[in-house]
Formats: sequence, C-alpha cells, structure tokens
Amino acid sequence: MKNYRPLLVVIIILLLVIIWLLINPPVPLLPKPPVVHHNRPQLELPHKQRVITGIVTSYRNNPHLDINALELKTEKSGLITIDFRPHTAAWVTKIGAIGKPVTVTYGLNPSDEVVGYQLIAIKNNKTGISQTLDNLPPPPDVPNHQTEKFNLEKPVLITDQYGGIVALRKNNLLFHFKPGLVDDIAHLIKESNTFHLEAVRRQDDQGFININHDKVYIVLRITIDNKTFLVR
Repeated sequence: MKNYRPLLVVIIILLLVIIWLLINPPVPLLPKPPVVHHNRPQLELPHKQRVITGIVTSYRNNPHLDINALELKTEKSGLITIDFRPHTAAWVTKIGAIGKPVTVTYGLNPSDEVVGYQLIAIKNNKTGISQTLDNLPPPPDVPNHQTEKFNLEKPVLITDQYGGIVALRKNNLLFHFKPGLVDDIAHLIKESNTFHLEAVRRQDDQGFININHDKVYIVLRITIDNKTFLVR
C-alpha cells in the first residue's frame, strides 16, 4: 500500500487541477488589433503635379512648326520649358502673353520617350483668366472639308531631328504629313522635285498656331512619278 501512495497523491493533484480548470476556465488570448496608421501618406498620383509662378519669356515650336512649349522665368527654378499640346496654343498664348506673369500647373511628361514638363493649367496673374487644358476639345484627325489639289515644284522639305519627313512647304503653304505615315516612301520624296497633292485645309479656329502664319494643309494623297500613295 505504501508503494501506491505517491501515485495516489499524483492522481489526487491531477483531479484537483481538472476540477479547478472546469470551475475557472482560462481566458483565451485575444488577437492583436490591426495597427492603425493615422499619419499614413496618401498614394501618389502617377505623375506629380506642381504649381509655379513666373514670367513668360518666349514660345517654342515642334518640327511641324506649330507652337507647343513655353519658357517661364521663375525665381526659384530659373528658366524652365513646359510643353503643351499644339492645339491648345491659341488659349495658352492668349492667357500667357510674352512678358506677362502667370501661374502654371504642370506635371511630368507622361511619355516614356521624352523627359520634361507637361502643362496642365495656366492662369494670368493680372487678369485672373485661367484655363485647364484638358477641358479643351481635341482637333479632328482629318478636318471635314473639301479636298483641294496642288502641284508643287521644288518645295522645301521639312524634317524632324531624326530625319523623318513632316511637311512640304511652298511659299506660305505648309503641307503636313501625319508622323510615320510617309516613312515607307521617304526616299521617293527626298529624291523628287515634283509632287501632286490632295489635301484639306486645317482651319485656324482649331487652336494651332503656326510660327510662320502659313496656311496649313493636311495631306491625304501624294503622287510621285505617276504613283499615288494614300498617306492619311
């Protein structure tokens, strides 16, 4: 009997522990509440927007001879260049005439090929007149007007910085090609002196500003050496 006393003591202790646990069950641990970041920064927009004031000093043009950028003299950043879509030039130059103080909103250029600034909005600080460029309607791809025919002899060939053909110019007439659509016949255009064109006039109220104030035509067809090519 003495040999069983330790075992009986252990059994009695275990029974007492079980009874106590049944009467007073342990409180389960609650899961930790999620961490709340009261000062969590907001997600950044794909392209940061900035606001800056300055004096408009000049305007620049693209290879098609349309105004598409302004130069702004600022106190903090010095002279900066901000691009905008060519069809918004009439509004931009009207609000931000050369020598006038303006406030501009701009962002990083969304193009992967070009690193620069893109104009979002402009305000004249004296008159208070402002314009958000995205609110302006885009121009039609091809103006809905009657086609005209032209015969050109030895026009001026206008190219971009890569050598691509962008236009033919004769006197005060500019014949505009859509980028990339004459690449396949560029060698024919460069070797020829005579061209027969079918084109439509780009109206002045579409917002573009040609630096030479030429009459701009959009070329639909071009004939070289009796061969006609559709280019629009």
